[in-house]
Amino acid sequence: MRKVIEVNQLVKEYDGRKPVLSGISFSVSEKEFVTVHGKSGSGKTTLLNILGGLDRPTSGEVLIDGQSIVELSEDQLARIRLSKVGFVFQDYNLFMDLTVRENIAVPLRFSGKKDSGRIDELLTQFDISHLADETASKISGGEAQRVAIARAMVNGPRIILADEPTGNLDSENTEGVMETFRMAMRDFNTTVLLATHDENLARRSTLKIFLNDGKAFLEPAQTP
Repeated sequence: MRKVIEVNQLVKEYDGRKPVLSGISFSVSEKEFVTVHGKSGSGKTTLLNILGGLDRPTSGEVLIDGQSIVELSEDQLARIRLSKVGFVFQDYNLFMDLTVRENIAVPLRFSGKKDSGRIDELLTQFDISHLADETASKISGGEAQRVAIARAMVNGPRIILADEPTGNLDSENTEGVMETFRMAMRDFNTTVLLATHDENLARRSTLKIFLNDGKAFLEPAQTP
């Protein structure tokens, strides 16, 4: 199966301190569900930020869909993010004064694309059509996270990077968000990398990357 992410001997240091990431290597195939697991401070967010071009490694190589991103300019990285990578954050990062539909449309505006029915498709797929004209400030946490996932999906990315997306949710809403990710993989051929401290979620992935003391330990897991 085609590799969409390849990481080779990745190192990340800050100010000469002990490396947060110390020579880690792994690859991820299309339509995989991968969890990045580890205690607080283990480098989960750092790894996702490097994969998404929001941060740069000290050394090593990162390929996204076969393209090395380490030496790209900021403008080139921005284009990669708009076309191939979607982000989902723990605190949603929605514009609270915009409607649900307007929030989902934000990446389209940045990429200069027109909506050709994609927003309505996502609203229906993720069961938030009834919220389309509600402002983000008036919806629940579980609903807000589904909106955030729809926004991440609107440009048709090959990869979704999700940083503790269920950290603020109860068990029922966590399950709803997980089902939304499963739909993204099944219906849109998306690869999902999810950073979490929740061992129960980590066990449900196709591959678990456990970060500890700067090293990555890979464990095959079950189908989500």
